[in-house]
Parts: sequence; structure tokens; C-alpha cells
Amino acid sequence: MFKRIRLIFIYLFLVYLFSTSILFASSKTYKILRLVNDQVITNYDLENRLKLFSFLNNVSINNENIDSYANEMLKLMVEEKLQIEQIKKYNIVISDDEVENYIKEAYIGSNKNILDLKNSLSLNNIKFDIFKESIRIQIAWNELAGRLFYRTLKVSELDIINLTEKDPSITIKQARNMIIQKQIDLRAKKLLRDLKTEANIEIR
Repeated sequence: MFKRIRLIFIYLFLVYLFSTSILFASSKTYKILRLVNDQVITNYDLENRLKLFSFLNNVSINNENIDSYANEMLKLMVEEKLQIEQIKKYNIVISDDEVENYIKEAYIGSNKNILDLKNSLSLNNIKFDIFKESIRIQIAWNELAGRLFYRTLKVSELDIINLTEKDPSITIKQARNMIIQKQIDLRAKKLLRDLKTEANIEIR
């Protein structure tokens, strides 16, 4: 009899413990900060991106400047959500190899590798996958912009001459590519502005 009561007590205690753990977990639940069409940005997303930004740019984020950084990061994250919609719409797929090659070129010195970066991020409690996905969006958006706008661009010979005269080290081919890229970037920014105007963005 006593053994049965003891087992019941243990069972009830475990139920209580489980329920309270859920309660405490829910007290740390993600808070929705922005709703971009049907995509969600939570406080957890923002926290991770701020940590990543701080690490990559060697910037100290503290109580005095966190609001400013958080607002700017939220703007960027809203834009990324809109970019993701277009990337999916046009079926742009960027492989892990493309992402990691970009990271190697842009963020890693010749004396380091991806594993070193992963370890450094881990030591700062930052998930490598978050960094990788942000880079994937950048690459995909640039590819999409190229697809959408490249064929409609016109480069004048005068622009090429002006650029090469300013910097004689630049070849005609390089000058043409630089002008094209600048025009693509400008049109991509306009597209993003238009998307933001048309989007349903809710501040929570």
C-alpha cells in the first residue's frame, strides 16, 4: 500500500515537474516582433543576428546602443524576408558549396578555414547556420537581380571612357562590368523599396 502511494506521489511529482518545465519554457517563448506578409521575425531571430553582427564587425552592443542597432537590424531582416519571397518565386537555388566558397573569399583569411570560423562562432554562442543562411540570401538576391535586369541595361561608351580616365588601371571590360553592376544594384534597391511599399508589414 505504501509502495503504491509512493509510486503515485512520484508520478504526480513528475507530471508537475513536466508541466512547470513547459510553463517556464513558454515564459521564454519567442515574441513576434515583425510579421512580413506571412513570415515571422521573432526576438530570438533578432538576438542571434545582433550577436552575429557584433562578432563579424567587432562591434560592442550594450544598453546604450542596442535600440539603435536592433532597429537597423530589424529593417534589414524585413528586407530579407521580402527577398526570400522573390527568391522562392523565381526558384533561385544556391548550394552549400557556393555559400561556403563565398564565405571563404569574403570572411576568411588565407591562414584560416571554415572550421576555424565555425569554432569562433560557437565560442561566441553563434550558430554557423544563421550566418550561412544570411549569406545564401545575399547571393541569391544578387543572382535574381542579375537575371531580372541585366538584359535591359545599357552602357554608354562615354561612361566607360570617364571611368577608365579616372583610374587608368581599370580595363574597358572591368569598367563595363562595374557600370553594369552599379545599375543592377540601383534597380535591385528600387525593387526592394517597391516590395516594402506593397508588403503587409506588421509591428508587434
